[in-house]
Amino acid sequence: MPDLTPGVPSALSPLVRRVVAPNPGPFTGPGTNTYLVGIDEVAVIDPGPDVKSHIDAIVGASMRERVRWVVLTHTHPDHWPGTARLVKATGAEVLAFGKHRDKDADVVPDRVIGEGDTIEGSEWGLDVLHTPGHAPNHLCFLLEEERVLFTGDTVLDGMYSVVNPARGGDMAVYVQTLERLRRLRLTRICPGHGDAIEEPRARIEDYLAHRKQRGQQILRLVRKRDGVRIAEIVDALYRGQDLPAPLVEAAGWQVHAHLLELKALGKVTGTTAKGAWKAA
Repeated sequence: MPDLTPGVPSALSPLVRRVVAPNPGPFTGPGTNTYLVGIDEVAVIDPGPDVKSHIDAIVGASMRERVRWVVLTHTHPDHWPGTARLVKATGAEVLAFGKHRDKDADVVPDRVIGEGDTIEGSEWGLDVLHTPGHAPNHLCFLLEEERVLFTGDTVLDGMYSVVNPARGGDMAVYVQTLERLRRLRLTRICPGHGDAIEEPRARIEDYLAHRKQRGQQILRLVRKRDGVRIAEIVDALYRGQDLPAPLVEAAGWQVHAHLLELKALGKVTGTTAKGAWKAA
């Protein structure tokens, strides 16, 4: 079994270690994964929540003087808040996408990074990929030496990523991002939540198939009725599954994202998350 115990560093390869944050939940799985890339010079990918024990575990696993960079995949609140505490402990430089930061994300990058940039340590290099869809400012990082992709919340282990239009999520763009990632030659995915994914292509193809199937299901439900609301679609899709309340709400976000995608394709009409949707 994988070691996903919070606060316990786990070596995934000669260049990569993982520390799981103590913030398990329906959206975070076992907790947010923080990755330490490198030995002599370390990049910390997603410091996670601002929890002292978690930041202490990161510093303890990497030695504070070796932490050179704090790198953010995106600014959702389970990924960035530990940045300030980690920077104070190590003096590291903060690297993140410059635009579309969440309004409540109190973090300003020392260096803005984006598509085509590279972060270079003494024995490794991380290629930066702009991967919007889950969030407009989402980045993934490819460790060239091992062909490992750090996917943040774009691809997860054990659950599907949430696309919420109210937070800048865009289903059509997200599917385009998944198609792009599928074309990469990868040996492993290190996701923002859950264990490492050892069959990257199969997982990405599963994600694409799931999104396609869900879009088709939603379109059929809209065509059955002359005006249907998102809550009714969610009830039909998940009837009998007894979802916890937070996941019912998240299912509504997903349905809304699919409806907006279908609207862009000219297949449905509607606008808001609370209004009725009809077949075009």
